[in-house]
Amino acid sequence: MKKVTLLFVALAFITMAASTIPSVSNGMKKKSVNSELIDAKYKACVEACNACVASCKSCETKCTKGKDAKMTDCIQLCKECVSACETAIKSMNSNSTTVKSDCTACAKACDACATECDKFTNDHCKKCATDCRKAAKLCNEM
Repeated sequence: MKKVTLLFVALAFITMAASTIPSVSNGMKKKSVNSELIDAKYKACVEACNACVASCKSCETKCTKGKDAKMTDCIQLCKECVSACETAIKSMNSNSTTVKSDCTACAKACDACATECDKFTNDHCKKCATDCRKAAKLCNEM
């Protein structure tokens, strides 16, 4: 009798375990699909912001090495742009409730940096301005 009861308990346990596995995997699938939707929604903007960060850091480094007093504003605006872009990227990657305001602030910083970089003929400043404008455009669309 004990063996039969133990067999039924084991069978019930296996059945219960097997029936919960699909619901767990479906829950994981929903979360994955949700993440993919968020990624798709922000993908172009995140990529543009990442390119902007790289260009601004390069521009800042090259302008700092030149030790030209005229480049002070360019260097400062590149730093501010990097900070704003990194904040917007984090916000988009986490689907934060502050995405819109973070992206708006990023767009303003990018526009200011692009305007300053356009004043110079250096290739790195021109690339920075181009990348900043693209990031600003996409951030404004958020």
